[in-house]
Amino acid sequence: MIFKKTVVAVLATLALGAGSAQAYSFSLGGLPTGQMLNPGSVTRTFSSAVADSAAELDFVLNGYRSLDGNNAYRDLFTLTINGNQIGTGSFNLGGGGTSNWTGSGTYVNSNPGTNVTWAGGTTTFSDVTFSLLAGVNTFVFGYSAPGVLNFGGQGLRDEAWGIQSASVTAVPEPETYAMLLAGLGLMGTIARRRNKINAV
Repeated sequence: MIFKKTVVAVLATLALGAGSAQAYSFSLGGLPTGQMLNPGSVTRTFSSAVADSAAELDFVLNGYRSLDGNNAYRDLFTLTINGNQIGTGSFNLGGGGTSNWTGSGTYVNSNPGTNVTWAGGTTTFSDVTFSLLAGVNTFVFGYSAPGVLNFGGQGLRDEAWGIQSASVTAVPEPETYAMLLAGLGLMGTIARRRNKINAV
């Protein structure tokens, strides 16, 4: 009896969720709080209970001192998720140059000019789309220094970078509900067999 009530409650929840396309938000934990060298990267894994082929990532990129945009000292940020390059960009975060981003979504750079200020800054990304897997997902945030005058990167006294925060928003796809229903069906079969055994 308890099992039947549970199934009815879950089915009602699924029906409501499918109708309203309820979104789920997850925060990527364990991001380093300190400044990181350029070149360098940070990798974080996240296990999701749902899949979404058009999930969205919001994050804030920190730049320190003289991180460059597009100029002779260009510094290049790259975002890779589940082995797929989602986007690349260069942003004037105190080092001068112009800013650009090849990925989806939008970004707002706190230091939009082209001058060298040595003041660092932040770039805030919104609605960067990617394919979220049901299971483990791997996020790689990285910086490289391809500028012709960068000589492979500069030390922390000159520039550094970091990820201030990152969060994922996803809407479960119909397959997720189908898998849950299949699981409930299996639970029902097991419950019926147990009842038959107990009755004997």
